[in-house]
Amino acid sequence: MSDASGKAVVTVGKGDSAWDVVVSELTVAQMRQVMLNNPWPGEEASEEDLVHYQLDNFLFEDCRLCDLSVIAGLDKAKLSTLTGSDLRKILAKAKELNPDFFGALGRIQGARKSF
Repeated sequence: MSDASGKAVVTVGKGDSAWDVVVSELTVAQMRQVMLNNPWPGEEASEEDLVHYQLDNFLFEDCRLCDLSVIAGLDKAKLSTLTGSDLRKILAKAKELNPDFFGALGRIQGARKSF
């Protein structure tokens, strides 16, 4: 597969503030990295850190914001500037490029519910 087939560009924002986000197909190593990411801020976390954690984990049913940050190369500051509709566009492209990864996440989530 060529490098270009594992990437896609999603334009977010509007007008003069629009910019391109490169969404990538994950390697197996990156899939593992995403799965190991633990955004838990710890017992001594500030209220702001806890709210960030909750939004990171519960904004979307099938993907955390920290997962999107790896898939689209976005840091916390850039993610914070995006709207829900921008994030959904990025997520849709991420799912298109990474169907096996998202399928695995779904199966893992299903297995956890059965315990």
